[in-house]
Amino acid sequence: MPQKTDLTGFWRFREEFDTGEDVGEARLFQKGKNLSGHLVFKEIIPGDPAMFVRTKLTGKIENRKVYLNETSVIVLSEGKEDYVPEERKGLLNALGQIVGSGEDQQGVHGVFVLERIF
Repeated sequence: MPQKTDLTGFWRFREEFDTGEDVGEARLFQKGKNLSGHLVFKEIIPGDPAMFVRTKLTGKIENRKVYLNETSVIVLSEGKEDYVPEERKGLLNALGQIVGSGEDQQGVHGVFVLERIF
């Protein structure tokens, strides 16, 4: 019988994308197959000032496949408002990590890892 997985909790987040990286934390809530929560991170693009972002997440888990969409964005850095929401698809692996890829609405691709903190 397959083991039930509850993704509710705090997760360390890291994503590498075409021009830089994001580093932060997520808080996920799971109810049935539905996911919700938020993601707070620092976006680092060499040559640009760091940008701090908070996004609202919605999504679902089907088997071990995880789908997360950023449904709203708040840029926490002054003078920066150019963050584009992203859709991410991942797989819950044997180590309990969610590993996958994402693409924003401008076609920028990234690879991410979420690791449970608590």
